[in-house]
Amino acid sequence: MADKITSYGRVGIDTGQVRARSVASREGEDKTAETRRSRAAADAVELTGTATRLKSVESRLAEVPDVDQARVKEIRQRIESGEYRPDPARIAARLLRMEQDLA
Repeated sequence: MADKITSYGRVGIDTGQVRARSVASREGEDKTAETRRSRAAADAVELTGTATRLKSVESRLAEVPDVDQARVKEIRQRIESGEYRPDPARIAARLLRMEQDLA
């Protein structure tokens, strides 16, 4: 049943109870925030030796170039001079091995 604006129906709401619940709710939120802060202060992260080594390896790998320019230059010179003779059987065998490893 809806209350009418003309004040017919329910007379009013007891705001005392609403205010008391609101204050209690805020006090509970304050205690919860305080608990979170104390837990955060107690929490600590400690890296293992393995994690530290992995981070070190990762940073060193980031410094390694994606392409070995010296090897590219060497192969390019061998191709241009006619010394480079690819072995089709070896290439096929490695492609098959790679396919098997990925499967």
